[in-house]
Amino acid sequence: MNVSSTAFAGSPYSVAEARAFVTACLRSNPYTFVPDEVVERAELITSELATNALRHTRSGDPGGSYEVHVAVEHSEIRVEIHTREPRLPHTVPHVVSRANDPTRITGRGLYLVDLLATRWDSLAPPSKGVYFVLHWKNTVDYPLARRD
Repeated sequence: MNVSSTAFAGSPYSVAEARAFVTACLRSNPYTFVPDEVVERAELITSELATNALRHTRSGDPGGSYEVHVAVEHSEIRVEIHTREPRLPHTVPHVVSRANDPTRITGRGLYLVDLLATRWDSLAPPSKGVYFVLHWKNTVDYPLARRD
């Protein structure tokens, strides 16, 4: 398994940086070829979750930050967004029931995550944040790929 992580400032500009970090981790993995469709899904989901980290947790406060962890295995990736505490106590990320309503201006982020990810959920306590997993069928066999 190849694992990478880094921290980002709690600034709106960091969302693009987090997306680029995840993309670079997936495209430069020496052990596993990650299909373009999976990379594109990971980019979009990362963008949504990083935006939510800034909007709904103390990571978006002045001086705030969040971390992104990327793990790549044979035909699976797991991306974690570690945040500070939520702005509202005792809240957990959830899909808004009317997220597919075209008249809504906000509230579609986790709806998209739910549609695109193989699975996603909150990180187990004491960690704060969200993770997502993407699976794909590995149809290419690389002789240099590590087998665990």
